[in-house]
Amino acid sequence: MLIAIALAVVVGMAALAIDGSRAYALRRDLQEAVDAAALAAADSLQQTGDYATAEQAATTIFAANMRLYSVPSCSPVYAAPSGSPLTLSCTYPDGTLLTQVVSALGAQGSQFTMTAKQNLPLQFGRILTNGGTPLLVATASSGVNNLLYTPSLAALSQNGCGGVGGNAISVAGSGNLVVGGDIVSNGSIAVSTGTVSVGGDIYARCQSPVPGAVTNTCYPSGANPPCTFPDVAGATRSGYRLVDPNYPPPAVTGPSRAMPGTDVVLYPGVYAVDPQFGTYDNSCYFLAGGVYQWTRGLTSDGPFVSNELKPPDEPNSTNNTQLAARQFWNINGVQCAGAFRVTAVGGTAILGGTWAVVVTSTRTDTYAGNNYPRESAPSMCRTVSVGAGQILQVQISNVPGATAYNVYASKPPNGCTGPFGLVGSIPVTGPVKSTDTSLCPSFTGSGCTLGNETATYDALILSVGWSPNKFAPPGTTGAYPPDGQTSPLGSRQVNSNAKRGVPPRGDRANENQCATVGGAPATCPGPITPGAVSLYIPSGGCLVYTNNGDNFIFSGYQYNWIVLYEPGRANPPANTCSNLLDAASNSALIGLVYTPSAAVNIPTRAAVRTEHTGGFIADTISFTGTLPLVVFSSDYAPSPPASRLVN
Repeated sequence: MLIAIALAVVVGMAALAIDGSRAYALRRDLQEAVDAAALAAADSLQQTGDYATAEQAATTIFAANMRLYSVPSCSPVYAAPSGSPLTLSCTYPDGTLLTQVVSALGAQGSQFTMTAKQNLPLQFGRILTNGGTPLLVATASSGVNNLLYTPSLAALSQNGCGGVGGNAISVAGSGNLVVGGDIVSNGSIAVSTGTVSVGGDIYARCQSPVPGAVTNTCYPSGANPPCTFPDVAGATRSGYRLVDPNYPPPAVTGPSRAMPGTDVVLYPGVYAVDPQFGTYDNSCYFLAGGVYQWTRGLTSDGPFVSNELKPPDEPNSTNNTQLAARQFWNINGVQCAGAFRVTAVGGTAILGGTWAVVVTSTRTDTYAGNNYPRESAPSMCRTVSVGAGQILQVQISNVPGATAYNVYASKPPNGCTGPFGLVGSIPVTGPVKSTDTSLCPSFTGSGCTLGNETATYDALILSVGWSPNKFAPPGTTGAYPPDGQTSPLGSRQVNSNAKRGVPPRGDRANENQCATVGGAPATCPGPITPGAVSLYIPSGGCLVYTNNGDNFIFSGYQYNWIVLYEPGRANPPANTCSNLLDAASNSALIGLVYTPSAAVNIPTRAAVRTEHTGGFIADTISFTGTLPLVVFSSDYAPSPPASRLVN
């Protein structure tokens, strides 16, 4: 009897030791598998933007971790959530069940909740449980693409909270401040005049709701509620404190530079003095790609400053035979846009008839020792009638930043409908100065200090057999020109650059262009944005843009899309100045404005181009004057946080 009683105890201890350890091991494996599945789904969604692919990635990684080598049966099929969370149940042949609950939360991103269930066949434990089989369960949730971590506007100051005076975000302007994305404030938000509409969420740490005329609209459309999926209504949430992301300062690789003079093109490096742009009337400056350290600050009071590469004679975006109403480099009295003309002159005759010509601006910028070619969108089309014994002559009044021009022609009788093929390149040979652009454009003489170029094309180049060739690589004879510009954002705006595309399509010159580290064209996103600029102002300087001029500057992937960097407390000494982002009519800082210990003051709508905002992270942010439209775009923002487990 004692042995029988002891035997029951021994069996029970064996059940606890063996089956218990098996249960713990299986429970651990299930938890690790659902953790991996949740992260895999979120990572896949961030990379592909496709929910079905993300859900399949979750089942694949779950099966690999659980050593399940058969395809599961899933119901319903992989799909995107539509208005309400999608519940997807996948059963594996051994009975293991993986349930995915997929939620699209608008500005709060997407969430994947994984629940796995698996029965554990007992060994010794069956004696104690009458043959019952326990069910083990593990759950994990992941989140991704939450705009809270990449907000449109973020103020790190705690002003207005906890007894501290002042406000972190102040709105005292006219009209409506429209924000696409999240507003995050570690202090109070004050709206004294004007209204604020936020197509996203408002994170006001010590306020709920925010006093004043503040409304949450639908994300991403910005429409008024009720919202129809995929729009999701925003909300105001209190209690959250945004931590400074502590971005490191950009590496300055250029040498020490002297005070900028009359040369149109400036180069990256360390400028020990504030350039005080505006010394020369009717001036313009082109920034070559790189990091510019303005040790004593940067003041721009009158000229137009940009790193955008544009063609001469920009066309109407819907009719290439017409000149665009607004030329990018012609602004506020500055006459720097350039122009070109085509004439027929004597020479070794080419095919007679009406020829059509467009030109593009080209240049090469350097990053980390590698050269990156850039080519603007095409100009408007100009035609010329070529008679017997005549050839083509192309004359160009220079545009800032161009070091050469590619000439594309369309043979008779096709005219401006094309196709166009590359016939040659015209180098910029003389000095390009901005001493006086009031006489620009000019195709001869020295009245326009930007200079001018001329080239001719005879039968040695435009032979009888010459023809455009859509299969020719860019830069080779007959190659097609880049994609054209797109329509302006509004009646007072200039043309927009071509959108991103698979090379050789898409933008080849500006913020929508990508390249590999080695310099080859690449589909965006990519490691390098040729021509990108980052402005670095250490402690002791400040950015002052007045309303007498404009500044239109884009950053890029190699600088994590930080277009203005001022160090915070994490990178002492902190810059605690008060930055002014004013403008005359057409300014933009395309990328993230990052001044974690300094103030940013925006007194005009013209300081922000809506489709190019990578966000503002500052100590305090204030809006006055006519209130702008600020729409966050992940295309021009620092790399978003990776997927994370939230439960």
